[in-house]
Amino acid sequence: MRRSRRFDEQVHWNLNPPRMHYDATIIEIADTAARELDVIAVLADACGARRTTAARLRDRIDDLPRLHQRDLLLGILDDVAEGTCSVLEHRYLTHVERPHGLPRGLRQDAVIRSDRPMLRDVVYRGLRGAWTQVVELDGRLHHDSATARDRDMERDLDAALEREHSVRIGYGQTFERACVTAAKLDRLLVTRGWAGRAKRCPKCPG
Repeated sequence: MRRSRRFDEQVHWNLNPPRMHYDATIIEIADTAARELDVIAVLADACGARRTTAARLRDRIDDLPRLHQRDLLLGILDDVAEGTCSVLEHRYLTHVERPHGLPRGLRQDAVIRSDRPMLRDVVYRGLRGAWTQVVELDGRLHHDSATARDRDMERDLDAALEREHSVRIGYGQTFERACVTAAKLDRLLVTRGWAGRAKRCPKCPG
């Protein structure tokens, strides 16, 4: 049970049975989540399922003055708007790519492969397309079935035919070994043609 000062504004009274507005429900669930990962999961899943958008949820936050985790919610929604559609993708952005100064990847990149539309999680490209490196973030929950795994392998083969290099990164590499993963991606991107270099973050081992 919980109390709400804006109860009348947050309910669809014309529905049977009456129910809360979807966006308001998502924000309240996220705001009361105990762990940051749970907050990310609630917001990313809601937007990834296309039942709402990061912009709509931000607008809802502006109408709710008593949120406990307002700054966290807004920061995560900024990243979701940029294309992080899962906990794994958000973790990769905030613990691997961004703090280590890797180039800013293009997220949810839409292409046609084998006459089918598909989205690549993160794509790094050189100037004028001189080189391309694709990073697929392999969340186990979405890649467990034989059909899903076959689709992933077909995607990798199609990338090779297009002379694009693709690597898969999972939970262990982002949650447990983020700094090591960043260092390896730095070396990989340099071999592809990246002129920059990664930097050490405060958590990098000495």
